[in-house]
Amino acid sequence: MKEQSKQSHVYLLGLAGGKGTRLWPLSHKGHEKQFCPLTEENTFIQATVRRFYKTGVKPNHVCAVTTTDSQTKLAASQLAPLRVVEPNVFQIPSTCGYPGAMIEGAKLIYEMDPEAIIINTPCDQFIDENENFESFIDSVNVAIEYAAADKPTIVGVKVQDLVMFMGCGHAEYDPNDSGICKKVKGFVEKPNAKIAKQMMRKDESVCNTGINVWKAKTLLDAVKGIEYDDENFGTADLMELLGDLYVTIGEFRWQDCGTLKSLWEVSKKTPNHRNASLGGGYIDRTDCLGSLFYSVEDIDLYATGIEDAAVVVNPIGEYVYVACVAHDECQMVRELAEHYEANEKILRNDYSIKARNNIILPSNFSKYLRVSFVGLDDLQVNSLRQPDGHIIISVSKKRDSAVAA
Repeated sequence: MKEQSKQSHVYLLGLAGGKGTRLWPLSHKGHEKQFCPLTEENTFIQATVRRFYKTGVKPNHVCAVTTTDSQTKLAASQLAPLRVVEPNVFQIPSTCGYPGAMIEGAKLIYEMDPEAIIINTPCDQFIDENENFESFIDSVNVAIEYAAADKPTIVGVKVQDLVMFMGCGHAEYDPNDSGICKKVKGFVEKPNAKIAKQMMRKDESVCNTGINVWKAKTLLDAVKGIEYDDENFGTADLMELLGDLYVTIGEFRWQDCGTLKSLWEVSKKTPNHRNASLGGGYIDRTDCLGSLFYSVEDIDLYATGIEDAAVVVNPIGEYVYVACVAHDECQMVRELAEHYEANEKILRNDYSIKARNNIILPSNFSKYLRVSFVGLDDLQVNSLRQPDGHIIISVSKKRDSAVAA
């Protein structure tokens, strides 16, 4: 297959389903993580598509798989400015897990092009385009070469940070393999600290980014007769059906933004910035350090004395939700989402996890607030609705009790 001909058959399949619990309340049911802002310019899904444009993918070869009506509408709306056509946003049954979504997407793309080579990618990752981005492009292009030769390939990345290493799934390979792509000999999911240190010393594995490249036909032939449209069919099941797998080894900066802390880390304008802000609302910070702040238009957020935490202000339905989450406890955000989803009418306007001595001061707007504290003590939340409807919220340490309003 000539180079130009091969590239003409490359498609991007963005997997844009999910439940929206990991960055709650920034993400939530009906507005999942992939549709949230990653930067002031792009949402996660927009950044994903722009990234793969730089590998040579064409706009009319970009497809997205969703699982709900709201996701389908959001995906079509956010991808329209990137010249992705609406018919290429496919809605599939919500019973499909991640591997099922790849299979369903492959079926749809195969109908468009039986020779299609598909790059499957999550739509909720960060890859730094200012640091070793050429390594990412090279890794994807090598994966395309192998996929074209009927060798399904995973895009892998070297991870040096122990905490991040423990939070990733890994593809192990034979270090004696001299190929550009290494044959995968096994997978390890989120190793504990002891095993992670051993794996890092051996240097015989890479983090699995979840970006997979294969021919549509290769995948569909492998899953003939298989029941895959339920969440019990996992990624490991799919990989086993595919047989021999290969992995590229990249050295780019990659992060799965699964927590508010990780979103803070990648949202800072430079590594030396102490704080990061997202959203269209006005944000004022005083004596804050190492924190993420998010608010929407028409809601001003004033923060005082917040350190190593995230403060997220977001309206959902009739309430405005405020989450104050310590970076060290950011994995508990899922519990917040589950709490509020399980209680359609919450009587109390606060919910705490590993937090104490926090207070919400009464005001003409406080009954519409639902404030959560995770791993943070001694905070005070004030609120005010102005006559024109504009909302002001302040979050501060109690010793800094001045009301921004």
